[in-house]
Amino acid sequence: MKNGWKYSLCGALLSLSASFAQAQDFSGKRITMIIPYQEGSGSTIHGRLYAMALEKTLPGNPTIIIKNIDGGGSVRGINQFQKEAKPDGLTIAAIATGTFFQYILKDKAVAYPLPEYKPFLTSPFGLLVYARTDLGLGDDPVENVKKLISSPTVYGGSGPTSSDLPALLSFDLLGIKEKGVYGLSNAESRAGFERGEFNLKYDNAASWNEEVKPLVDEGVAKPIFTFGFEKDGKIVRDPMLPEVPTFLELYEKIHGKPLSGIEYDVWKALFNVRVMGSKMLVLPADTPKEIVDIYSKAAEEAQKTDVLQSAQAKLVLSVYPQSVGAASEEVFKGGLGMTEEQQAWLRKWLLDRHGITLSE
Repeated sequence: MKNGWKYSLCGALLSLSASFAQAQDFSGKRITMIIPYQEGSGSTIHGRLYAMALEKTLPGNPTIIIKNIDGGGSVRGINQFQKEAKPDGLTIAAIATGTFFQYILKDKAVAYPLPEYKPFLTSPFGLLVYARTDLGLGDDPVENVKKLISSPTVYGGSGPTSSDLPALLSFDLLGIKEKGVYGLSNAESRAGFERGEFNLKYDNAASWNEEVKPLVDEGVAKPIFTFGFEKDGKIVRDPMLPEVPTFLELYEKIHGKPLSGIEYDVWKALFNVRVMGSKMLVLPADTPKEIVDIYSKAAEEAQKTDVLQSAQAKLVLSVYPQSVGAASEEVFKGGLGMTEEQQAWLRKWLLDRHGITLSE
């Protein structure tokens, strides 16, 4: 019996070891990357870019297949990831702002245990708010905000509980009372902005060079503020747009004092998600550390590939530092750091400002 027990244990350990050895070599394997947004979205562009790089750096050079599952502000796709993905390294997911917000706001449709996922790559993206110059905007950022406060503004976007949430909260804190038109993709709302149907908009830095800067150069749009960027524990001007003031700068100039209290805490929590943790790649819960480490190392090596060193990649990733491994996990945890009190404040704000009731 004792020898039989030893043989069984040895067999189990050998099997486990073989499993990990196989996981470390993805030769001939097809890895699925679930992207819970539509094709052509920012997450898809980002995901495809990293898929091409990881194919070069993961052991065995596997093929990575992109699977877009749109719906519910990413909930539908991540729910499917939770239901189907095994912790064997063969399925990864691209999560973004909506994934965090729906979890933080306790959307009833959420069936995924977000804190249990294993992040291995995080890409920060700056956030820029801009408006149409035909509102009478000039070169003074403070006067431009005052103009937006006093003028009828129309904002087009996805919705208050989507990735629009930080921008909408920022407008309200400044005193801008925009009228919202929702249910639109980012491309649809930008097209509406160009046609003059909307006069207030936000975009992330990935859209700046090809989509937003031409509107600014043509005199159609004027940058209003960025969310800034966190460096050494302080929020500084966005390195992509250092000439544009941050929201916090403008808030202090408009109100004569810095943003503070629970309003700041909620805004900062949303900033952690929307800017510092804008796009992430994760593995399922219970993925062995050995596999997580393989992906972390591959993501680090991916930074040196011709894919991520290309001019096109620079347009997508901009000047922002990429976080891998433990650094990515730190950003991930920061995005989940909203307290119950802050969540309750945010739910009340959504009800009071946008008429949206969320379950507790």
